[in-house]
Amino acid sequence: MTRTILVTGAGGQVGVELARAAWPEGWQAVAVDRSALDLRDTAAIARTVAAGHRGQPFAAVINAAAYTAVDRAESDQVAAWAVNALAPAAFGEACARGDIPIVQVSTDYVFAGDKDGEWEPADPVAPLGVYGASKLGGELAVRTSGARHAIVRTAWVVSAHGNNFVKTMLRVGGERGALRVVDDQRGSPTS
Repeated sequence: MTRTILVTGAGGQVGVELARAAWPEGWQAVAVDRSALDLRDTAAIARTVAAGHRGQPFAAVINAAAYTAVDRAESDQVAAWAVNALAPAAFGEACARGDIPIVQVSTDYVFAGDKDGEWEPADPVAPLGVYGASKLGGELAVRTSGARHAIVRTAWVVSAHGNNFVKTMLRVGGERGALRVVDDQRGSPTS
């Protein structure tokens, strides 16, 4: 029997890579994007998780979907909170009900950004904007849902798919003789 993992965010960098990953024998990912599952529709989330795949319950859910327009989130708070906090709450509740483990993909934006060094999971959270606060809301929703869960915090996601810092630097470097970038930020890219 094949065990199926529901992966959300199939149109994003993390979702694309999870969908095309070489899963161990007997495991497969079923990746959905926003056209297949509207993350603002909590009832649809509950139905999707409860339905499983081809008559079998999901073995796990990986919620890699997110509202990632960090700057736009400041003026589009309702959408950011709907996707980044309320959708994880719905996934957590549905997973708890079905005894399905969930992995919630989050971000280092839950921190204030003022630490000199690597972030540790136990470091205090203090998001500075709507994006980070809404992602923290999603973490808290999953953590308190009663579902077996793991929270994964990413930073500076890079892949061959989509837009990211590495691809931008390669493109701009090919167009210009010199690159000018801020040098007051540190990151730990997640591939």
